[in-house]
Amino acid sequence: MMDMIREDVGLIDMTTVGLDIGSHNAKISFASKEPIVLCGVEFVTEMCQKLGLETHAYKACGDRLEAGELILEAYGRADATHKAWKVSQNILEFLSGIATKTSAMITLAREVNPKIELLTTRKIFPRTKELALKAVYAGGGAHHRLGLYDSVLVFKQHRVFFESDAAFEAQFAKMKQKYLEKKIVVEVDNYEEARYFATLGTQILQCEKMSFETLERCVSLKKEFPQLLISATGGIGEHNIVAYAQTGVDFIVTSSPYHAKPADIKVVISKEG
Repeated sequence: MMDMIREDVGLIDMTTVGLDIGSHNAKISFASKEPIVLCGVEFVTEMCQKLGLETHAYKACGDRLEAGELILEAYGRADATHKAWKVSQNILEFLSGIATKTSAMITLAREVNPKIELLTTRKIFPRTKELALKAVYAGGGAHHRLGLYDSVLVFKQHRVFFESDAAFEAQFAKMKQKYLEKKIVVEVDNYEEARYFATLGTQILQCEKMSFETLERCVSLKKEFPQLLISATGGIGEHNIVAYAQTGVDFIVTSSPYHAKPADIKVVISKEG
């Protein structure tokens, strides 16, 4: 968090220094200007405290707010409130935007598929993963995979290195034995591939940019392969998540929440005493 402050403030807050107001007692307050799912308040609280401000948080991460609800107040020197201002507002707006969109997408999907889950990809702007995933969880979603180290996901880009299906199948079986605690995920883009990998004992089929009809056929494989889970991925957002959920998939994999419109957060700085 303090790296963000240093990036914004640099060597000096020229306006606050030039007006010689830094030593005044001040209060900064943050409030919602629209209905949101809140995220980021704990980061802002920590940052304000490191700047020497006393804080009082009225809401917590994951709370659902109506317009006008007070989120956080911080008290201290005016120069500290101005340092905290914009970075704090950015954090609250961007993260609450992601959380709010995540929640909205889940609500839409569960209207037609009550048990469906929404997982977000690792297609995140570099070095923002912790913040973005915090927001996804605040909105009721979860992560698809954190990175290459925490899950097994086989793409065509892996399979091209095998000269035959037999060679791949042999190594695939060894991999399943090696990672006994992990579910093996394979991305497929047609029904024939889906059936093939189901017969190999794949636990999760990640169906990429399939038509709804093809996706429904893949879901029907669960009758023959009870251990199978089916996910849909590729271009899924608020505009089409209901149609994907109606196919009966177990979960949606998407990066759409990361592109959410930032929430609208009101900031007021006032003189105290």
